[in-house]
Amino acid sequence: MCLLSYFSQTFANDLDLYSLDTASFAYHVYAPKEGDNQYFKNQLFAIEKKVHNNSDYFFLAGTFVNSESNRCVLLGMGKNWVRYNNWSFEGLYAYAGEFVFKPFEHCGDDGFYHDVKRATGIGFAPYIYHGVKYDLNSYISVRSGLLLPGIVIMSLQFRF
Repeated sequence: MCLLSYFSQTFANDLDLYSLDTASFAYHVYAPKEGDNQYFKNQLFAIEKKVHNNSDYFFLAGTFVNSESNRCVLLGMGKNWVRYNNWSFEGLYAYAGEFVFKPFEHCGDDGFYHDVKRATGIGFAPYIYHGVKYDLNSYISVRSGLLLPGIVIMSLQFRF
């Protein structure tokens, strides 16, 4: 049984390079207008890849529906700043906005994304997230944190 446990843990560590983030909850602490809170309707789907197996850095690429009901692309880089037992404190610094493919071309049509589009020609928002992650087991984690300027985010992460 110990041998099986060892190989199971080794296999999990080797495959810990990739993860899937989904089941996201978003609540705007400061909502400029009625209806900005999405709760579970933002349809986050993102893939993360660690730079290498022992790295604290990771890349993220995915998609979500913003509070204006427009699909956006999400591209970023993150870092696990501190780890203690099953807990970690992490940051994500990302581009969220329009992209060359048709599903993402309307991300900058409304709200803050549109304000940025009028100024720059591209509808986007810089995402700065800091939060904690708790590893439930070797394959599943729960994340919770704050996306500036004041959006509470929670999500599930599946590692493979």
